[in-house]
This record gives sequence, C-alpha cells and structure tokens, in this order.
Amino acid sequence: MLKAVLFDLDGTIYKGETAIAGADDALGKLRKRGIRVFFISNAATESRAGVVKKLARMGVRSSEKEVYNATYATAKCIKENFRGKRVFCFGEKGMKEEFAKHGIKIVDDERAEVVVVGLDRTIDYDKIAVSCNAIRNGAVFIATNEDALFPVEDGYLPGAGAMVAAVERCTRVKPFVIGKPGPYFAELIIRENKLGKKEMLIVGDMLETDVKFAKNTGIKSVLVLTGMTKRKDLKNAAERPDYVLHSIAQLPSLVEKLSRP
Repeated sequence: MLKAVLFDLDGTIYKGETAIAGADDALGKLRKRGIRVFFISNAATESRAGVVKKLARMGVRSSEKEVYNATYATAKCIKENFRGKRVFCFGEKGMKEEFAKHGIKIVDDERAEVVVVGLDRTIDYDKIAVSCNAIRNGAVFIATNEDALFPVEDGYLPGAGAMVAAVERCTRVKPFVIGKPGPYFAELIIRENKLGKKEMLIVGDMLETDVKFAKNTGIKSVLVLTGMTKRKDLKNAAERPDYVLHSIAQLPSLVEKLSRP
C-alpha cells in the first residue's frame, strides 16, 4: 500500500522561481488520499524553513517536516557522526542557518575538522583554499551533492558538483556524498517516519540522480519530463524508471491506477 511519495524539487515541482503547472493541485490530491508528501532535494542553498517559504511564493503548500533537503540531511549526518566538531561551510547562507539550528559549531578558517561543500553562487578563491588546507590537515570532506547542473526557467546553471570538483582536485580526497543518488535521504526518511520501501514512490526529473537514487534504495520511481530528462534520453538510458509521466500533474491518475485491486 502506498503511504508516501518523495518528490525532487528542481525540474519536478518547479523550475527556477516558477511552479510546474498543476503541482500544488497534484500534491493536494495525494494528501486527501492520506498519502504523505516529502520533498527531497540535493540543493543546499536553503534551510528547511527557506524551502517552505520558496514553495509558498510559488503557490505550493508544504511544511518543514516534509522537507528533506541536503542542508538538513547534512546537519543530521554531522550531529550523528561528528558531534562537537568544528565545521567549515563552503556554501550559502541557508546552509549556515540550518546548521545553527542543529547546534553545529561553524568556523571560517582551517581549524575546521569537517568541511562541507555545496552550491555557492558567491564562490571565491579563499573558500577553495580554506577547504583545501583543512582537508589536507585531516578534516572530513562532505559534499552535499555532485550535481553538474540544475534547471532554471531558461536553461541550466552550474551545480554544486563544480565546487566539489575544485576541492577534490586540489586535495585528491573523495568526499562522502549526502545527496542523491546515494541512499542517505531515503534511509533518513524511513528512520524518522517509520516507513517501508514498498510503501514509497520516488518522483524526479533526472535519470542519473533521481531514478538511480530509487534503484539504489529499492524504491519504485516515476520520471517526469519537465526538467533535465527528455523522452529521447530514455532510449539509451542505463537507469530506467518504473513509470514515465509528462509532469507531476498526471501523478494522481497514476496513483489511482496503482491503488486499484
């Protein structure tokens, strides 16, 4: 029985600052059926509260408890595995806000014992240098994600993977990656919400992250064609989704079909 749907954000719920047509209506229909909704995103530029505000600006209803973005998941990882360690944030304001909520000690220099690298649209040489030297001195290297690009209204922009690659190149150290396609998001949601893999569905727009994430976690996947992936890309895809929809607006009909005996 389907109890929860995990939604990617960029390219699935919205593009840039514009909601995908029918997104909020589709989410409302799922909630009316008693199906829980979660938003999972590799993006690490916003706190959970920031994501809720961003969705609200686009007319999409959500709550902080429904948001599992890379900033929250990274904060949980640090608290569980590196409690009390000094952390350097190579990222934006939202990352620091979320970390502060979790009582994580943030430093701005090479004394850091953990370095977290995410998307940073104010990237500069000093941030790369501090990250490099801290990691070379023994700090743990964590990447929020390794996405090369992310979709916006009129195309694509460089993702966190560009920042992560710079630090990895100068340190020759591979990071522990929090975001998709690794299983950490799913494991966290399952643990915190007492759900089973067969009770969940993953919806996203990218074969190499969202669909691969679903395969890595043993959860069925729905690919929507409103973001990075186009139908022609499926022909030679290494990772194939269980279902393909034009957009999230068609999801309630699919759920209705899957719920029939």
